[in-house]
Amino acid sequence: MNDFYVGYQPKAPHALAGFVRRVVVGLGLLAVIVAFVLIFGQLPFANSVFEFGKLRTFEGTIEAQPYPTLLAARPREAAQEEKYSRYLIVAPGKHGAEELVAGFDGKQVSLQGQLIYREGGTMVEISPGSIKLMQADPASRLPTRDLGTVRVTGEIVDSKCYLGVMNPGQGKVHRDCAALCLRGGIPPIFVSSNGESQFLLVGPDGSALSRDALHDFVAETLTIEAELFQTGDRRLLRIDPRNLRHSTGMAQSTLSSNESPAVR
Repeated sequence: MNDFYVGYQPKAPHALAGFVRRVVVGLGLLAVIVAFVLIFGQLPFANSVFEFGKLRTFEGTIEAQPYPTLLAARPREAAQEEKYSRYLIVAPGKHGAEELVAGFDGKQVSLQGQLIYREGGTMVEISPGSIKLMQADPASRLPTRDLGTVRVTGEIVDSKCYLGVMNPGQGKVHRDCAALCLRGGIPPIFVSSNGESQFLLVGPDGSALSRDALHDFVAETLTIEAELFQTGDRRLLRIDPRNLRHSTGMAQSTLSSNESPAVR
């Protein structure tokens, strides 16, 4: 005779209770295994940091073009172009810092802000009203080197999220956020598909791109052929947004530079 269990009885028959116990334990073990598979199957997060709530004081020279930048001296660096670190400057939220640095171009200042960094790029989210003039005399500017034409495959991202405020700060899931950041004045950067190269995007004349110029191409795999320039430790691609074309599929990661040692 099969075991029969009436719900209001204090205990289930021994055979039925044992079967239910094995099923529950099995499902529990299965859930644990699935959880571990999902955890270890995830792509690792990038080693990026946003020092939220930690105000630092920075000193250096403001460069307003093409995008607000702080040129800070490095101690004990010999080569001219290695004497400085370059920090992109942004405002809180999804906004650029053009208005905050207005009138300080070429001048030495001190300011407070929160550091954002990722291998290959650094940024400061400036605290509004914290910028103070230290020296009004214009500072010497670093020379810009023309490194020739390069062809690179990758993705347009907003620099603030990509460098550390969001993780991951790229890809389709980040498309809407990136579009809003760029529209708010956050500098755009182009990241190669292998993640090893970052390029600040500027217009054909080296000036900042209009805020809506790249809206239709954010978070899309693109292959760009453009002139590469380097100022200090920063590399810039001069592009004409009118020449950008939507990809027909996922392009293979490539990065060529006519054997230029500046692109790796």
